[in-house]
Amino acid sequence: MKLLYISSRDVFVKHHGGFQCTNRNYLSFCELIGSDNIEVINLVEKKLPLHRSILKRLYLLLGFYWGLTPGKLKNIINISQKYDYVFIDQSFYGVIAWYLKRSNYKGKIICFFHNVEYNIQCQRTKANPLRIWNILIMYYNEKKACKYSDKLVVLNKRDCMELQRIYGVTKISIIPISLADTFKSEVTELTSSPSTLIFIGNNWLPNIHGLKWFVSNVLDHVDIKLQIVGTGMDVLKEKFKHPKIEFLGYIPDLSQILSKADYVLSPIFIGGGMKVKTCESLMYGKNIIGTKEAFEGYDLDYQKAGALCNNKEEFIHTINNYCSVKREKFNEYSRNCFLAKYSFQATLKNFDDLLSN
Repeated sequence: MKLLYISSRDVFVKHHGGFQCTNRNYLSFCELIGSDNIEVINLVEKKLPLHRSILKRLYLLLGFYWGLTPGKLKNIINISQKYDYVFIDQSFYGVIAWYLKRSNYKGKIICFFHNVEYNIQCQRTKANPLRIWNILIMYYNEKKACKYSDKLVVLNKRDCMELQRIYGVTKISIIPISLADTFKSEVTELTSSPSTLIFIGNNWLPNIHGLKWFVSNVLDHVDIKLQIVGTGMDVLKEKFKHPKIEFLGYIPDLSQILSKADYVLSPIFIGGGMKVKTCESLMYGKNIIGTKEAFEGYDLDYQKAGALCNNKEEFIHTINNYCSVKREKFNEYSRNCFLAKYSFQATLKNFDDLLSN
């Protein structure tokens, strides 16, 4: 069995959520059929000369997005004949499925939806109306993906229902986010006073939106230290000159900083898919204070894993209540949820089913 893996990312890079999910997908197939039977095509080039950059914009008229060009598409069509499966790691490459079917490709096409990109672009367009063309590109590609892929995969039930609502498809597989277990040892310490809450996330609209909301509405009403970790989050330094905030920048290995933190904070209100930071927090056995969006797709008891908060009053009350007494930093329930449902081994059968059915 051979598989052609098409991605917008380096499958070996794990900088943040989307990359980690792509890496998980790739390694799952490697585990099942062997890396020698997988060829990866990374469509995105880091730097383009001026004339190529102009062509890139013209390609949008064909529905080609994020590095896809007529030349690369031709290459995909030519080499696809050697493979039993073509795995498209992003739904905004859905047009590839259409062209493969037109070229009489005999294998199976699987398209993985990291989220419903159409919905994400609608959210972004509210912040920047000039990006409205992205909505059209995403709808066009996702429509093609849904019509011409043999199998569709989403991260959670919500995205499954959204694909049904927007595109009218019914046969969809759900494979939740999962991570390789890098947890080393249980931290038996009690929380400190004032407590340290850690926010993990890169410079992405839902993260920026959630942090701005929390700092504006909650931070002055709670006695905590807030640590912000993530690529590009230093852009908030000038705006958030607050004595309770510490910017730590990008940290390759989160194990120590996560273990030391008293609680994980996740005030996310917009977005799609599943939040990888929640999976990482469960892995390290953390208490998580987050919104419904932060926990979206996770099958767990919010109160046992931490607390569910969706407005200013709930965040203030919960944090003040949690931080008023010493608690165990390590949450055994969170850790067990990770092992049972969101570890790499836990979702491997789901990928096996994709190739078997």
